[in-house]
Amino acid sequence: MFKQKRKRKHAVIDTNAAESGSDDLIPPKEKVHIRDVEDEESHILFGDSKSFLKSLEEAAKEPVQAGVTVDSGIESGTSEEDIPERKPAWTDEDDAGIDVRAALKSQSRKLPLGGINSLDNKYSDLLKHKYETIVGTPSWASLHKPKSEPDDDILHSAGFIQKSTATTLPSKLLEFKKIKDLNCETYTEGPYINSVEFHPTSSVGLVAGNKGIATLFAVDGKRNNKLHSVAFEKYPIFCSKFVKGGDEIILGSRHQHIFSYDLIASKALRYKLPTGVTQCKKFVVSPDTQYFAVVGKWGEIHIFSSITKDKLVTLQQNSDVTALEFNAKGNMLFGHSDTGVVTVWDMNMRRVRHKFADEGCLQGTALAASSSNQFLATGSAQGIVNLYNMEDVLKTNNPKPHKTIYNLTTSISDVTFNSSSEMLSLFSSEIKNSVKMYHIRSNSVFSNFPPFESKLGHINCVSFSPGSGFLALGNRKSVVSLFRLKHFKNY
Repeated sequence: MFKQKRKRKHAVIDTNAAESGSDDLIPPKEKVHIRDVEDEESHILFGDSKSFLKSLEEAAKEPVQAGVTVDSGIESGTSEEDIPERKPAWTDEDDAGIDVRAALKSQSRKLPLGGINSLDNKYSDLLKHKYETIVGTPSWASLHKPKSEPDDDILHSAGFIQKSTATTLPSKLLEFKKIKDLNCETYTEGPYINSVEFHPTSSVGLVAGNKGIATLFAVDGKRNNKLHSVAFEKYPIFCSKFVKGGDEIILGSRHQHIFSYDLIASKALRYKLPTGVTQCKKFVVSPDTQYFAVVGKWGEIHIFSSITKDKLVTLQQNSDVTALEFNAKGNMLFGHSDTGVVTVWDMNMRRVRHKFADEGCLQGTALAASSSNQFLATGSAQGIVNLYNMEDVLKTNNPKPHKTIYNLTTSISDVTFNSSSEMLSLFSSEIKNSVKMYHIRSNSVFSNFPPFESKLGHINCVSFSPGSGFLALGNRKSVVSLFRLKHFKNY
């Protein structure tokens, strides 16, 4: 039997599904995501991609036996009648031993006698015959097709598999375009723009600031039309987040109450915070948007239900909390502190799971977890950003950073990963234009961002759109600068 050495093409699934760009705030039906399942199955079958491709390369380098033509797979001088018949790639010995009589007895049923239903026939042959009668035999499963046909036809059996090949984000230079400011029709939310959020499913951006005004804009980069605006009297907005799949917004301030705004009903509701919770200036929402965690006083972290707005539990760490972040799965909550120690809580058990010291950090200021659940980024008052492997921070009390970023010299205000976990933004509000975009794969910052002689001002917040197609930077002069990141094709 002659072996044919041939590299196979592999279809790549593009999970960044294109958004419709509609300004309608009602989110579309949730789409089915298949990437995680496909990746797991691929890993089970082939191991990781590097080892699989390496094995293919080694196979291609093996010497070909004399007299064999790789293109045809037939030895010279051999006719097609002499080609050995293909055999099934996999058979089950247990199934081969079961006949129709035993199968019908165990199932307590009867079939018309004779032909394929003969009691002495193999039960597997009966099932195969029944399937081929109803469905037929797929071309990729045929054992009698010519060997010249590609063996990877099975990869094209599902329509959604054949899509454009995903490419990685290039390093060194970031391809972008400065477009109209997101809030170009208003500029009334500030002057301090404290919160910029993108709707999770619709191309809509939320801008809120210390004037107590929250405005929704249609994100298209050309007009960015204002959709709706709501003002809260004497309520400077310090933080705002979408919950319930984007149907609702929670807005927090320095007061002892929060507001919830229903986008469908266009109705605002006020909720008084329970005793012991004096403000809601800084909070984060879990990935499933079922909970939100509020930074409290004296190391307290208050966990609320985003549905009822009731406090569920209060967590405690040894020193004041300076930053919070859920991991991608939502089963862990990270809390930075003013002593440089990061505490990790198990959200299922509601107790401390682990603690570790942020290397080189005297006072922590920022936290971010990548959507791939692979990295954790920390920022400090010393202007240092550490990028850790998630596995390392959970194993030891003194993990070594995967990379330490020294590009900023003043206190880190915040760090944010983009949706594909390829890029990390870091900025400081103390100096104008003090923002950097870090390329994770190459461990370097993009040298062309921010643009030369740009007037971004003192940046107060940064946000990526769900597909990383847009980057928004809110400053302390009422402006939200908007950039189109050309590598990412989706909103």
